[in-house]
Amino acid sequence: MKKLLLFLLFAFPSVGCDLCGCANSNAFLGLMPASNHGFMGVRYRYQNFTSHVTSTVLKTEESFQTAELWGRFYPINKVQVMAILPYAIHTQKQIAQQQSIQIAGMADPTLFVHYSLVNTLLDSTLHEVNQSLLVGAGLKPALGKFRYEESNPNQVANANFQLGTGSTDWMLNALYNIRYAAWGINADAQYRFPGENPDSYRFGARSSVAMTLFYAYGRGHKITLMPYANTTLEYAARDSRAGLSIENSGGGIQWLGAGLEAYSKRFVFGLNFAKPAAQNLSNGELQAIDRFSLHISYLF
Repeated sequence: MKKLLLFLLFAFPSVGCDLCGCANSNAFLGLMPASNHGFMGVRYRYQNFTSHVTSTVLKTEESFQTAELWGRFYPINKVQVMAILPYAIHTQKQIAQQQSIQIAGMADPTLFVHYSLVNTLLDSTLHEVNQSLLVGAGLKPALGKFRYEESNPNQVANANFQLGTGSTDWMLNALYNIRYAAWGINADAQYRFPGENPDSYRFGARSSVAMTLFYAYGRGHKITLMPYANTTLEYAARDSRAGLSIENSGGGIQWLGAGLEAYSKRFVFGLNFAKPAAQNLSNGELQAIDRFSLHISYLF
């Protein structure tokens, strides 16, 4: 289904770095396995950034790797529950010093609950065009570590680099799918309301809209291949600390991507790759490079 994330930056005084790429953004859903089935699976995500792009002294590169347990089930009719439990590895390389700092551990989990307003696949009428619409809300508790010492040279003293946000956040989400024969379009919109963490830091509100065009090849056979192309628009408002807006934070980005889902009777394998088509993050001092994901999931 969709994706949504926005990568931005910020601004604490730190060891050679006052901004960097961000992994603490909207929960990433992507085009998910068969919408009428529950599933359990493992997903890997990678994304990278360049910070201080105009400085030869402060320039850094950040990479964010995440391995996730994710799943979906239907506890009652028309209600879908989605859970994501991530483990993250964040790495920053200081270009001038040729030094790297890495942190790893559990990141913030996410729980979504969606209600099906429309699903023509589940009614008794045969439709030439099938469509579904789900609306719901999500919760991201503060379980990932958000702690660092600004005077410690072995740490990246930056809010965006941490494993968690330190705050409890709420999300609204809508997922729409329309399909004619083998062709289909999927749309996903999400808005996130970040809370304030114990350090009086609040990440900016995030919004995302994604559109995916897909084609299902080999339907009715043992394996169905579904190539797709997508675009995602993401925006983040400025962060704040102690109620004061942080100037070098927030921004917007458009991603263009392509991927493939391969379905058998019980298993789904998927991969996706995306590059920025346009971006303005941290007044141009932060650049997203690319992002990649793959998953294998079991349908039930």
